[in-house]
Order: sequence, then C-alpha cells, then structure tokens
Amino acid sequence: MKVFASVAAVLGIAAMSLVPPASAAGKYDGSAPMICAALTVAECVAGGRCQRRSAEHVNLPELFRVDTRAMKVRNLEAEKGRESTIRNIDHANGKMILNGAEAERGWILQINETTGKMSAVVSGDGEGFVVFGQCALP
Repeated sequence: MKVFASVAAVLGIAAMSLVPPASAAGKYDGSAPMICAALTVAECVAGGRCQRRSAEHVNLPELFRVDTRAMKVRNLEAEKGRESTIRNIDHANGKMILNGAEAERGWILQINETTGKMSAVVSGDGEGFVVFGQCALP
C-alpha cells in the first residue's frame, strides 16, 4: 500500500510540474534529485519506421529519479532497484545533458534547466527510442 501511495504522489508531482512556477527557474541543473515522467515515446527500427509506444511497452520506465550526486538514474516503478549509472554530465546553453549505457542500450538524457522539460534517446541493436517528458523537483 505504501508503494502505491508513493507512486501516486510522484505522479501528482510530475503532473503539477508540467508548467513549472517562476521560482523553479534554473533549478533543474542537477543540484537536487529530480523525478521525471516519460510522456511520449517513439520506437524506431533500422528500416526507418517509427511508431508511438508506451514506455512500459518498450521496457523503459515511465517514472524515474535522476540523481546527479549519486550518478544514478533509477526506475521508480515495478522493477524497484533497476538503475543505470550516469557516465557523463555536461551543461550547455541552459541544458543539462547526461549519458550512460545499460543492458546493451546506450542513452542520452537532456533536461532544460529552466523548465524541467526533458528529451531522451535510447539506442540498441537495430532499434532506437525517442522520449519526451517532464521533470519535477520532489
């Protein structure tokens, strides 16, 4: 029951943050952990065909925590404890850019440091995923 309440709280935080308050400007720079929600996912195959999918359908988390101090991206859903190590962090033109690799897939995550809007790409052998979403400060 506690897990369900926690997930519901995270969903509420993510939904409320779709339009961040003015006081949040610049707060998505990695100085504090963030909760991110994958709102749209496109799955593409090597032949060039792309289809809209759910994050769950392509084995990506819908909700995840980004903790730059711990250098981890952690799934907040069913597979508790599933995480990926952040291998590099860069900041450019108001964006924080993270990258890593896990389970034969490489990934790049970009978060707008002012709005918390995020986009990510995940690539594997003959497949790729483009993810768009929103991050919030818990």
